[in-house]
Amino acid sequence: MASYYYLVATLPMLKYEDSAPFSCDEFLRLCKSNVNKNDYKIITEALSGNTASYKFVKNWHQFDTNVKKELAEQRSKKLNRKGDKYNNTNYKEFRIVEGVRAALAAKNAYEGELLLMKLCWKYLDEESTNHVFDLEGLLAFSIKLKLLERKSRFDKVEGNKEFKSLLNNLQSTMKSN
Repeated sequence: MASYYYLVATLPMLKYEDSAPFSCDEFLRLCKSNVNKNDYKIITEALSGNTASYKFVKNWHQFDTNVKKELAEQRSKKLNRKGDKYNNTNYKEFRIVEGVRAALAAKNAYEGELLLMKLCWKYLDEESTNHVFDLEGLLAFSIKLKLLERKSRFDKVEGNKEFKSLLNNLQSTMKSN
Protein backbone atom coordinates (compact mmCIF):
# COMPACT_ATOMS: atom_id res chain seq x y z
CA MET A 1 0.00 0.00 0.00
CA ALA A 2 1.32 3.40 -0.96
CA SER A 3 2.09 6.06 1.59
CA TYR A 4 1.67 9.71 0.78
CA TYR A 5 3.70 11.45 3.46
CA TYR A 6 4.71 14.44 1.36
CA LEU A 7 1.27 15.05 -0.12
CA VAL A 8 -0.57 14.76 3.20
CA ALA A 9 2.01 16.99 4.91
CA THR A 10 1.20 19.75 2.41
CA LEU A 11 -2.57 19.57 2.99
CA PRO A 12 -4.30 21.81 5.50
CA MET A 13 -6.19 20.29 8.40
CA LEU A 14 -9.91 20.29 7.67
CA LYS A 15 -12.28 21.39 10.40
CA TYR A 16 -16.04 21.11 10.07
CA GLU A 17 -16.49 24.66 11.37
CA ASP A 18 -14.20 26.13 8.69
CA SER A 19 -14.75 26.67 5.01
CA ALA A 20 -13.08 24.65 2.28
CA PRO A 21 -9.48 25.83 1.80
CA PHE A 22 -9.69 24.95 -1.91
CA SER A 23 -12.02 23.14 -4.29
CA CYS A 24 -12.28 19.42 -4.92
CA ASP A 25 -11.08 20.08 -8.47
CA GLU A 26 -7.91 21.69 -7.11
CA PHE A 27 -7.44 18.73 -4.78
CA LEU A 28 -7.78 16.33 -7.71
CA ARG A 29 -5.17 18.29 -9.68
CA LEU A 30 -2.83 18.02 -6.72
CA CYS A 31 -3.48 14.28 -6.40
CA LYS A 32 -3.01 13.61 -10.10
CA SER A 33 0.68 14.42 -9.89
CA ASN A 34 1.28 12.93 -6.44
CA VAL A 35 -0.55 9.59 -6.26
CA ASN A 36 -0.42 6.52 -8.43
CA LYS A 37 -2.99 6.08 -11.21
CA ASN A 38 -5.04 3.43 -9.45
CA ASP A 39 -5.32 5.48 -6.25
CA TYR A 40 -6.20 8.57 -8.27
CA LYS A 41 -9.02 6.64 -9.93
CA ILE A 42 -10.33 5.57 -6.50
CA ILE A 43 -10.25 9.17 -5.23
CA THR A 44 -12.17 10.42 -8.28
CA GLU A 45 -14.74 7.63 -7.79
CA ALA A 46 -15.18 8.65 -4.16
CA LEU A 47 -15.80 12.28 -5.13
CA SER A 48 -18.10 11.43 -8.04
CA GLY A 49 -20.45 9.33 -5.94
CA ASN A 50 -20.17 6.45 -8.38
CA THR A 51 -20.07 2.95 -7.01
CA ALA A 52 -16.58 1.75 -6.37
CA SER A 53 -14.93 -1.53 -5.51
CA TYR A 54 -12.54 -0.07 -2.94
CA LYS A 55 -13.70 -1.00 0.57
CA PHE A 56 -13.42 2.47 2.16
CA VAL A 57 -15.43 4.05 -0.67
CA LYS A 58 -18.02 1.25 -0.64
CA ASN A 59 -18.45 1.66 3.11
CA TRP A 60 -18.81 5.42 2.73
CA HIS A 61 -21.43 5.04 0.00
CA GLN A 62 -23.31 2.52 2.14
CA PHE A 63 -23.29 4.86 5.12
CA ASP A 64 -24.46 7.79 2.99
CA THR A 65 -27.20 5.62 1.44
CA ASN A 66 -28.33 4.48 4.89
CA VAL A 67 -28.61 8.11 6.03
CA LYS A 68 -30.69 9.00 2.96
CA LYS A 69 -32.97 5.98 3.35
CA GLU A 70 -33.50 6.65 7.03
CA LEU A 71 -34.26 10.28 6.22
CA ALA A 72 -36.84 9.19 3.65
CA GLU A 73 -38.45 6.77 6.10
CA GLN A 74 -38.68 9.26 8.94
CA ARG A 75 -39.98 12.02 6.66
CA SER A 76 -42.64 9.70 5.24
CA LYS A 77 -43.78 8.77 8.75
CA LYS A 78 -44.12 12.46 9.63
CA LEU A 79 -46.27 12.89 6.52
CA ASN A 80 -48.30 9.75 7.27
CA ARG A 81 -47.21 8.13 4.03
CA LYS A 82 -47.32 4.39 4.06
CA GLY A 83 -45.90 1.77 1.76
CA ASP A 84 -42.85 -0.36 1.28
CA LYS A 85 -41.15 2.25 -0.88
CA TYR A 86 -40.81 4.48 2.21
CA ASN A 87 -39.39 1.80 4.51
CA ASN A 88 -35.71 1.69 5.21
CA THR A 89 -34.93 -2.00 4.84
CA ASN A 90 -31.18 -1.47 5.22
CA TYR A 91 -29.33 -2.28 8.41
CA LYS A 92 -30.23 0.41 10.95
CA GLU A 93 -27.49 2.02 12.97
CA PHE A 94 -28.46 3.82 16.14
CA ARG A 95 -26.31 6.84 15.32
CA ILE A 96 -28.00 7.21 11.93
CA VAL A 97 -31.52 6.85 13.31
CA GLU A 98 -30.80 9.37 16.09
CA GLY A 99 -28.88 11.71 13.79
CA VAL A 100 -31.74 11.83 11.31
CA ARG A 101 -34.27 12.27 14.13
CA ALA A 102 -32.28 15.25 15.44
CA ALA A 103 -32.00 16.73 11.95
CA LEU A 104 -35.76 16.50 11.39
CA ALA A 105 -36.38 18.09 14.79
CA ALA A 106 -34.07 21.03 14.03
CA LYS A 107 -35.57 24.52 14.02
CA ASN A 108 -35.17 24.80 10.23
CA ALA A 109 -34.03 22.81 7.21
CA TYR A 110 -30.63 24.52 7.15
CA GLU A 111 -29.85 23.50 10.73
CA GLY A 112 -31.09 19.99 9.96
CA GLU A 113 -28.83 19.72 6.94
CA LEU A 114 -25.85 20.85 9.00
CA LEU A 115 -26.61 18.13 11.55
CA LEU A 116 -26.66 15.50 8.79
CA MET A 117 -23.35 16.79 7.44
CA LYS A 118 -21.86 16.64 10.93
CA LEU A 119 -23.05 13.02 11.22
CA CYS A 120 -21.21 12.19 7.99
CA TRP A 121 -18.13 14.08 9.14
CA LYS A 122 -17.98 12.05 12.37
CA TYR A 123 -18.32 8.82 10.40
CA LEU A 124 -15.37 9.82 8.21
CA ASP A 125 -13.33 10.72 11.31
CA GLU A 126 -13.99 7.29 12.78
CA GLU A 127 -13.23 5.42 9.58
CA SER A 128 -10.00 7.30 8.93
CA THR A 129 -8.56 6.95 12.43
CA ASN A 130 -4.99 5.65 12.08
CA HIS A 131 -5.09 6.38 8.34
CA VAL A 132 -3.25 9.64 8.02
CA PHE A 133 -0.68 9.12 5.29
CA ASP A 134 -2.36 6.44 3.20
CA LEU A 135 -5.12 6.23 0.63
CA GLU A 136 -7.89 6.01 3.25
CA GLY A 137 -6.64 9.26 4.76
CA LEU A 138 -6.75 10.92 1.34
CA LEU A 139 -10.22 9.53 0.70
CA ALA A 140 -11.54 10.84 4.01
CA PHE A 141 -9.92 14.22 3.25
CA SER A 142 -11.49 14.37 -0.21
CA ILE A 143 -15.00 13.53 1.02
CA LYS A 144 -14.72 16.01 3.89
CA LEU A 145 -13.56 18.63 1.41
CA LYS A 146 -16.64 17.88 -0.68
CA LEU A 147 -18.83 18.33 2.42
CA LEU A 148 -17.19 21.69 3.15
CA GLU A 149 -17.67 22.77 -0.45
CA ARG A 150 -21.35 21.89 -0.25
CA LYS A 151 -21.75 23.66 3.09
CA SER A 152 -20.17 26.81 1.63
CA ARG A 153 -22.88 26.94 -1.05
CA PHE A 154 -25.57 27.45 1.57
CA ASP A 155 -26.25 31.17 1.40
CA LYS A 156 -28.98 32.67 3.58
CA VAL A 157 -29.69 35.67 1.33
CA GLU A 158 -29.84 33.57 -1.86
CA GLY A 159 -31.87 30.93 -0.07
CA ASN A 160 -34.43 33.49 1.07
CA LYS A 161 -34.68 34.90 -2.46
CA GLU A 162 -35.24 31.43 -3.89
CA PHE A 163 -37.83 30.63 -1.20
CA LYS A 164 -39.75 33.84 -1.89
CA SER A 165 -39.64 33.16 -5.61
CA LEU A 166 -40.99 29.63 -5.14
CA LEU A 167 -43.65 30.88 -2.76
CA ASN A 168 -44.76 33.59 -5.22
CA ASN A 169 -44.95 31.01 -8.03
CA LEU A 170 -46.99 28.69 -5.84
CA GLN A 171 -49.36 31.50 -4.82
CA SER A 172 -49.78 32.54 -8.46
CA THR A 173 -50.56 28.97 -9.47
CA MET A 174 -53.10 28.62 -6.67
CA LYS A 175 -54.82 31.89 -7.60
CA SER A 176 -55.12 30.84 -11.26
CA ASN A 177 -56.73 27.51 -10.34
